Amino acid sequence: MKKVTSEVNDHEILRRLETLMVTSKEDLNQAVVRSLLENPLDFDPKSVPEPYAQYVRHFVYMVKRNKKMGLDVNFDASAIDSKKDKKKLTAPKKSAPAKKQVPARKRA
Repeated sequence: MKKVTSEVNDHEILRRLETLMVTSKEDLNQAVVRSLLENPLDFDPKSVPEPYAQYVRHFVYMVKRNKKMGLDVNFDASAIDSKKDKKKLTAPKKSAPAKKQVPARKRA
């Protein structure tokens, strides 16, 4: 998906969209994500709930912009599954925070 970035805010929009696609299973159905990646030019952003629609609209805009410039706009829909599996495997474990040692006070 990063191959469509050409403006400053494109990278941040795509990073947030990828995060939402991997983590929001209830709100953002995997079938919707697949259809977005397989055919972004015919995808209707109104079929996505509102918090996610802004990122989807920007993604579709980037794909259309790149198509006008003659760049490749094909995406691998299976890549989202591999990212989801990778996140499960590399989930950081929470550890207890280390306590700071307070130096002993010197008496006068």
